[in-house]
Amino acid sequence: MPRDTNAAQAGNSSASAPTMAVVGNLVRELRRTAGMSIATLAQAAGMSPGLLSQLERGQGNPSFTTLVKLAQALDVPVGRFFLADAEAGSLVRAGAHRRLLTADENLEYTLITPHMNGRLGMIKVQIAAGWSNESAPFKHVGEECIMITEGELIVCVAGTVYTLHEGDSLTYDSGLPHWYRNATGHNAALIGAMTPPSF
Repeated sequence: MPRDTNAAQAGNSSASAPTMAVVGNLVRELRRTAGMSIATLAQAAGMSPGLLSQLERGQGNPSFTTLVKLAQALDVPVGRFFLADAEAGSLVRAGAHRRLLTADENLEYTLITPHMNGRLGMIKVQIAAGWSNESAPFKHVGEECIMITEGELIVCVAGTVYTLHEGDSLTYDSGLPHWYRNATGHNAALIGAMTPPSF
């Protein structure tokens, strides 16, 4: 019987363990590729050069909002901070899904698809009570659909505000500025799909 190689790959949970050193190396690589100095990128991302330097050395602990601002300043989707390298069509077992490389305890992004390199991306998002990215809205090419699986979430797309409850879904042009806010005292969760896979 042929060996289930996809299952073997997905079972290697240590390969998907996030480290801040990986985040720092990626930020430094993207900055250099863009031809930007630490001072230039820090100014564009609204952070201090010292904090950016610490982050690049793996000593920082960036919030999700900080990563969004860095991604926007570098003109890359924030999804670049996901671990990748899985093959297209790979089976991802329960408990082996890849997570965003950030220690922000208020937000947890988990990939449902094996990576963000195909034509479709799907994510699961846990959003803590009170969290919002209103100060750093998302904006990326494509179309997105989200469905609330737990709690309640305020979503604003290009100035139009929606209040979504469990079971509600919203589809929108992700090229328009959009942000989320959990204004409740309870966690919220959603499943999102996007094409192309960037966010």
